[in-house]
Amino acid sequence: MRVLVLTDDLVGPAMAGSALRAWELARVLLSGGHDVVLSAATGSTHPEGHGPPVVDKPPWRWADVVLASPWCLPPRAFLGEHLLVVDGVTPLLAELGACPTTPEIARRRRTAGARLPLVISRADAVLVASDEQAAWWSDCLGSRADVPLIEVPFGIPDTDPAADTASVDGVPAGWSVVLWWGGVWPWLDLETLLAARARLGSAKVSVVVPTAARPGSGAAMSTRDLESAAARHGLQRPAFVPLDHWVPYADRHRILNRSAVLAVLHHPGRETELSFRTRVLDGVWAAVPLLLSEGGAATRIANAEGWGAVVPPGDAKLAAAALDLLLGDRSQDRCRAQLATARDAWRWSVVAQPLVEALPGLRTTGRQSLVPAALRAASILVGRTPESVS
Repeated sequence: MRVLVLTDDLVGPAMAGSALRAWELARVLLSGGHDVVLSAATGSTHPEGHGPPVVDKPPWRWADVVLASPWCLPPRAFLGEHLLVVDGVTPLLAELGACPTTPEIARRRRTAGARLPLVISRADAVLVASDEQAAWWSDCLGSRADVPLIEVPFGIPDTDPAADTASVDGVPAGWSVVLWWGGVWPWLDLETLLAARARLGSAKVSVVVPTAARPGSGAAMSTRDLESAAARHGLQRPAFVPLDHWVPYADRHRILNRSAVLAVLHHPGRETELSFRTRVLDGVWAAVPLLLSEGGAATRIANAEGWGAVVPPGDAKLAAAALDLLLGDRSQDRCRAQLATARDAWRWSVVAQPLVEALPGLRTTGRQSLVPAALRAASILVGRTPESVS
């Protein structure tokens, strides 16, 4: 089948989560025998010397299947006879609900909410990453119970990371790195990690936090704000070290290999319930022990598999005790062995296989008229109708 994978994110040597997922799904579909084109944001380039072509103008008429996040679908995606496979793993409405209310956030909520009626009327399949996401999409789809929900979580590369390690500017030799891997979003909880590190006193442990701009976004995180947050807990360099450059996709293993613990802490809430923390899987790939907050599908799996330590949200005392435990040699050996054993089940070629197998059997039956959906979308955009479920 001719598959158009669509993302509004920047694809290239430096990529963030949604671009990574689009690229990896496109590669797996190509290796599964499908013809694949990846359409991405203007300025995108091919991240490797092989794989599907990367373009910035979607070949709509060419495609038998369009695969994309619901939140980036343009109006053209809802027209035509192609199959529409919705990649529903990002709980955007819940993410926006966790953000402070500003005019821009309100606008984005309306825009996302307005897309949902069109997606519900037109989707031929939906990808989900967890039971919680499947339940959410089932509620959204309502009478369209015939739409298949295909479980395709995030994955890891089919090859293990190389063994080389990066030095981190500002981290002394012999110090352990606790890596905060990814952005500092409102639903995440860096404060508890900083408070936990402060409880470790003079221990030779650096909390490393990336501050570089997300590829394509243009705006870097404020290093001054992060250093002020660290200072509130009495932390100075090298106990707290900002990482001011974006780590290229091909080089990310080097800083992961330098890390003793990968920390992924969050606040309780709807976003946490619906999320699948993709950064957890980088810990699986590089076999880095994990410090996690309770809540969400990824934490549930990590806890059952022994990938690290799980603490209640906001509990700095227990987080500090867990860090101290994870940094010990016995915990390092045990967790790393468990994580290395888990890798094969999370390869992209494995987690995406249900999608590869499902595509030939998908049908365009059960679609609803776009007219009522378009009217509801217009009503949401002008504020006459509340956004759909979050």
